[in-house]
Amino acid sequence: MPDSPVSIFERLSSLTTPKDPQVLFRTVHVLGGGIGGLLAARVLADHAEHVVMIEPDRAEAGAKGEPRPGVPQGYQVHTLLPGGRAQLERWYPGIIQRALDGGAVLSGPHDAAAYLDDVEQITTPNTELVTSSRPFLEALIRSDTLGLPNVDVATGRVTGLNYARGAVDAVRYTTDGKETVATTDFVVDATGRGSRLSTWLDEGGWPRPDMERLKVDIRYFTARFTRSPDWSGPSSGISRYSPHFPSKGLAVAAVNAIEGQRWAVMLAYFGSESEHVGTEDFLARCRELQPIYQEAAAGELIGEVVSYRHPDSRWRHFEELDRFPARLAVIGDAVASFNPVYGQGMSSAALHASCLSEYLRSAPDLDAPARYFLDLQQVMVQAAWQTSTAADSVRLGVARKPTTVQERRYAWAMQQVMAAANRDVRIATAFRAVGFMTAHPATLFAPELVRRAAAANDIPNEVLHREYGLTEHDGESTPTTNR
Repeated sequence: MPDSPVSIFERLSSLTTPKDPQVLFRTVHVLGGGIGGLLAARVLADHAEHVVMIEPDRAEAGAKGEPRPGVPQGYQVHTLLPGGRAQLERWYPGIIQRALDGGAVLSGPHDAAAYLDDVEQITTPNTELVTSSRPFLEALIRSDTLGLPNVDVATGRVTGLNYARGAVDAVRYTTDGKETVATTDFVVDATGRGSRLSTWLDEGGWPRPDMERLKVDIRYFTARFTRSPDWSGPSSGISRYSPHFPSKGLAVAAVNAIEGQRWAVMLAYFGSESEHVGTEDFLARCRELQPIYQEAAAGELIGEVVSYRHPDSRWRHFEELDRFPARLAVIGDAVASFNPVYGQGMSSAALHASCLSEYLRSAPDLDAPARYFLDLQQVMVQAAWQTSTAADSVRLGVARKPTTVQERRYAWAMQQVMAAANRDVRIATAFRAVGFMTAHPATLFAPELVRRAAAANDIPNEVLHREYGLTEHDGESTPTTNR
């Protein structure tokens, strides 16, 4: 029997750094030097004599803490979720403490405030958020990765791949107008949501993957402020608004304490609601929100309000291709990018790196497509996609109605879990574990959890049995999504 998505997710969320890895390659290439590319390089460093990252941004980009040109969302609010935090610590032991020593902030259960439609949500023991600016965290990861003796960086822009005998065997890139053709034993594409891998596959006679899109059209506005040492309230906050709540168009607000004794505050609006958000509008809206936003906006504004537009969530289905070159993998936003409001990007990239590690440690046939990697990655992408697109689909009116008995039962169970999540700490902890990317969404359909949620919502046992098929004698095993 194949492993369930729950068991795969649990296994890949391991906290143990692999020991005694086998060297499989002489030279490998990672396309892209963002967080996903750095994590891929770290994993490949265990299995290759030489790892070369190809990155268009020059070494001095971001040296002063500013976002690199290749990371247009770099100024926006970033939060490292518990799932990503655990994986970063797995691959870079001690990095979280170094981040905290450098000014990043750890927000525990009583330091992180969450609101839904202006109602404060209950705290849970699994809330541990690491907050900093994106450039600050990326610089730490970059330093640790490039500190490895077998990892180097080449400055250039990738223009294509060469293939031979059903596999990738070279990378083409240009630097200052001069082309380099670098032979390679393995390639990982980590070039982000603008990846051109589909085109490079097509140019080599390989099929292009289908791309699934969900239009989001959300605009983010972020500002930074000085942070008073006298503030004793929470250090992180997020406020979400349902579509019909009178929030003056605001979809989400977030605020984090970050390094340099600063606040980062973000306001997000859907569509045309955000066409005119100037500095005064931004400050006025913060003063109408919860006390943590008011405190942040009372500080001195540092720089300007910076905007970023996210038009859609997208998933390139490489796992569905009937033909795929050997010695090639793709991770991070180059596979799937989600509405940033859910904070899954960095954590997803870290979990994709763990998929790559398990694949490389499985004694793979390197002359065949990396199907095992793609299968593992699909579990991780599906989990994040399900979490991030569910609410957006409802808001957009495109949520698919359940048609099978199983789908109807799961929809009913999810309603019960969500309704009980602000009444019962155990249920709220399980619900947040999914959002924090430490548990698979299918864990929310465990009979014991659904029964507990129904009880918290005063649902009679006969209704529980009719809607979810549970009786008081049912066991506590966790169903899979294939149940």
